[in-house]
Amino acid sequence: MTDNGDPALYAHLYQWSARISMIALEMVIPALFGIWLDRLLGTVALFAICGVFLGTALGFWQLLKIARDDHDIGVDKSPNTGDNGESNKV
Repeated sequence: MTDNGDPALYAHLYQWSARISMIALEMVIPALFGIWLDRLLGTVALFAICGVFLGTALGFWQLLKIARDDHDIGVDKSPNTGDNGESNKV
């Protein structure tokens, strides 16, 4: 594999690696915080389970946001068109 030095390719790869890292952290950090709270308060997996559910919800929300943003990139957003690219002129 040769290195062509294309900056756009590296920017795209960096963007996706940042997105994947962000989703992973959003899913893991609430669970870890819940485990820490359980140890601090002496509860048995109460906050850890809440953290897992919260982290899962945050991760899926971020995935949906990324999918929506990627879809919106290809849609014409000029003032005379709607979100779906259709003209608003009467």
